[in-house]
Amino acid sequence: MKFITSSISMAMFMAKDYDLKVHELTEEEFQAIAYDAISHIGQEDIAELTNFAYNKQPLQLRVGDVLLIAQKYRGELRFHCIQVMESDSPMLRSEEIYIDEEVY
Repeated sequence: MKFITSSISMAMFMAKDYDLKVHELTEEEFQAIAYDAISHIGQEDIAELTNFAYNKQPLQLRVGDVLLIAQKYRGELRFHCIQVMESDSPMLRSEEIYIDEEVY
């Protein structure tokens, strides 16, 4: 499923072993991907700026979900996409975050 939020917390992720792929998006890419996503935007101003519903309900993500994030940074909206995927490493002991092909 696809979800939109204005913040992120590790408590959102239910899987124990998973990979996260993070992509920065343009506003146009965000709008094109987010049209059918479920809004969990917990900040009224960001909900209004993005034309998505305000919703402070907790969010639990599972493998296969896509999380779209709209956040204000220095007064401007920035957009990211996080893909929650199964870990391809059976020995993985902690979460891996991929940013521009770098693993952190």
